[in-house]
Amino acid sequence: MKDKWSKKGVIFSFFLICAMISPLRVSAAGADLQKELTITASDEEDYKEQAEKAFAVELKEDGKTYERTGIRYEIVSTEYLDKKEKEVELKEEPKKTYEENGVTYTLEKTDKEEKVIRRAAEQTVTAYDDYDTQVTVSDVPATKTVTATNEVTGGQERVTCSFTGITPAGLSSVESIMTITFSNYDAAYYEWNGNYIARNDQTPPLAGYEDQLLAQAGAAEGSEITGYYYTGEPYTADGVVYRDAAATVRQDVQMYRANYVGTITTQEETETIYNAVYSTPDTEGDVELTVKATANYMEASSFLPYLLTGAGILVLAALIIIILIILSKKKKQ
Repeated sequence: MKDKWSKKGVIFSFFLICAMISPLRVSAAGADLQKELTITASDEEDYKEQAEKAFAVELKEDGKTYERTGIRYEIVSTEYLDKKEKEVELKEEPKKTYEENGVTYTLEKTDKEEKVIRRAAEQTVTAYDDYDTQVTVSDVPATKTVTATNEVTGGQERVTCSFTGITPAGLSSVESIMTITFSNYDAAYYEWNGNYIARNDQTPPLAGYEDQLLAQAGAAEGSEITGYYYTGEPYTADGVVYRDAAATVRQDVQMYRANYVGTITTQEETETIYNAVYSTPDTEGDVELTVKATANYMEASSFLPYLLTGAGILVLAALIIIILIILSKKKKQ
């Protein structure tokens, strides 16, 4: 009988505590009066401090006194006051946004300019022809076409140069070939230039006759014979046997140079360059928060009973716990 009573007492105590606590929870969730305020602040501490100052702890309205029970905050918007800028040079019209390292930048302004990537230039090209005899204007061409390297582009170009004049080009060593014909080649002595020369079938026997050879060639003073050789086999003409030979004559002659000048013209080349300025909010810089703060108030006359009720519940709960402990001990006995 006692066990049954103990169980009923425990169940009754449990429901009694729940019944007393429930009204308090429902009442505490509501508010008799609410006040709202929009705050502009730099951080959480700032807007909470402003709200604490703006909402009175106690206020009177319509003859009633209200106590502030709490403040609720809602961030409406966040504006970043600082920004990061990036300048970009582009060869095409910039897009509205630009992304780098996962950060998106927004176009702020653009300046367009024509940038010279290759300046206009004129390159002089010279050419010449050398002659080993004296020449006049009528003896040389009026133009000379040559291939030259464009110093700007590096490409090869055909340039027509115009004649500008003739100038001495100094002395030049020139080799010429003079022809020598031996007659009576089948005799013991050859005849050349009125001279009878002992027969030699391997090499033309002209040693000692260099001065006559130079004179016959019309060579200038200081010239020399550098070699002899047969140019063909013996042949017969009008009953006489002949054989031709050649001598190499080296002599210094006055050179004459016909000069020519031309021009390579390179046009200026430009390209359009866009100097774009992009920006993005600096999330690590200063911010401006717009916050909606709502203060809850409860009428002072209804707020006090809840406090007393809460205190009473605590006392009652303590008594019930003591009773349950005593019943538990009796059950064991």
